[in-house]
Amino acid sequence: MKDEIEVIGFDDAPFNRTDKECILIGTYMRGNRIIDGIYFRKFKKDGMDVTEKIIDIIKEKHYKKIKAIFLSGITFGGFNIADLWEINRETKKPVIVVIDKYPNKEKMFSALKKYFDDADERIKLINSFPEPERMDNIYIQYVGTNRDFVENIIKKTKLKSKIPECLRISHLIGRGFLGLK
Repeated sequence: MKDEIEVIGFDDAPFNRTDKECILIGTYMRGNRIIDGIYFRKFKKDGMDVTEKIIDIIKEKHYKKIKAIFLSGITFGGFNIADLWEINRETKKPVIVVIDKYPNKEKMFSALKKYFDDADERIKLINSFPEPERMDNIYIQYVGTNRDFVENIIKKTKLKSKIPECLRISHLIGRGFLGLK
């Protein structure tokens, strides 16, 4: 695996409870040092459209070069769930989720049942994903690849953080939107 392997990482900007839309940030990088693209899309808070927004960005300019897609969790903008299977199927790229701590599904499912008419569909989707696996001091989920590839690509794409730079930079850019609220 080359040092400047091309990856893209997605995170969302912070949002307020009253917001109807959120901002998705995608950072396309070569390895852990060269940023070659920053992408933005608006999506519905608590909707179910973030998957199509992610696919839309991936299929743009750098599609052929991207070797892996990183997601900062499976939910964006509240409970807008990224469908790992559909992203992988539509892009033919490995999808790797990186999270800090093991999710409390019981708490998540309780909130979904309380606030969403389509809670059962959302829960079914979440339950269809692979269980998070511990890797060093993070948790990962992945589809369209194997653990060896995930371990190697994370090593190649992180710098001084425990997460790939594409995710860290998307997160930092997202925090910058706080000043606009």
